[in-house]
Amino acid sequence: MKAAILHSGSRSLNVEEVKLPELSPNQVKVKVKACGICGSDIHFILHGKMKSTYSPCIPGHETSGEVIQTGDATTKFKVGDRVVIAAGTSCGKCSYCLAGRENLCEEIGVFGFNRSGGFAEFIHVEERYLHKLPDSIPFPQGAILADAVSTPYHAIKYQGELKPGETVAIIGCGGLGIHAVAIAKALGAGKIFAVDIDRGSLDNALSYGADEAILLEKNMQLGKILKEKAKGIDLIADFSGFMANIESSIRSMNRGGRIVLVGIGRNKLEIPMPFFLIERQIRITGSYGSDSRAIPELIQLYTDKKIDLTRSISGVHKLEDVNEYLHALEEKRENPIRFIINPEL
Repeated sequence: MKAAILHSGSRSLNVEEVKLPELSPNQVKVKVKACGICGSDIHFILHGKMKSTYSPCIPGHETSGEVIQTGDATTKFKVGDRVVIAAGTSCGKCSYCLAGRENLCEEIGVFGFNRSGGFAEFIHVEERYLHKLPDSIPFPQGAILADAVSTPYHAIKYQGELKPGETVAIIGCGGLGIHAVAIAKALGAGKIFAVDIDRGSLDNALSYGADEAILLEKNMQLGKILKEKAKGIDLIADFSGFMANIESSIRSMNRGGRIVLVGIGRNKLEIPMPFFLIERQIRITGSYGSDSRAIPELIQLYTDKKIDLTRSISGVHKLEDVNEYLHALEEKRENPIRFIINPEL
């Protein structure tokens, strides 16, 4: 089959013919119809800031496609089923996995990093990673449910526990944050503030339902701005990884407020105000990936027309052009959200 390969030490993908391993009894063979290019692919492939557990590897973790073969031990899927593949991998046996909280598994991994991903014509996947995709959802939109949409969904709904009518601030409106805006809107947020350093990202956020955009410039105190614009913030979801924004924003929080950290940054989080946090019962928590609840619930939100991912697809391109669109996403050419690779083109 044809696949985009990352070799050790390389900063670009090479499209090659590779042999697909034999299908295991508990796996299905999926013909890839769409695979999203994510910001983490930029860090991994172009900059080498993230590492794979094997080399050479096939990246790609936002994948949808069609089942074309089933293993002898599989029971849930048949040839012809449209599917989306969850981005995260796990052991499938521990207490967290058995409880449907796979993103807490000690063996958590990601397709394309610890095993072959979706930048290929075909992929073999254990059926526990698959979710049926209705005909009403196009393959490109289905693919990004795996990470770009499910990761912020887990952060907003399950870790942030958003309640209807609450005021939300979304910090960082790139590929994840932009969908956090859409999710907060779909779940009934009262007012949504979008915060970013890039005007194009803020324009996207406004089109996805943000009530107000805050262009953050150097030396601006986000907490002071939020306090001036809102009586108080109930939920902050940070996708930027810039901890100074969190430190600045804590005093803008309402009693019982929640801060969810999703973006990974290098600087420390320092909070010199313990009484304020204690007395107001403000909770700070992390959120990593998503679990088995997210994709089925997002499919329902989509079919109920509560979220629209049409504008999330900035273009669909052939496998041979994957390097060009990795750079296009990094450089934010024409203000993209998600480029999709379709190996059939």
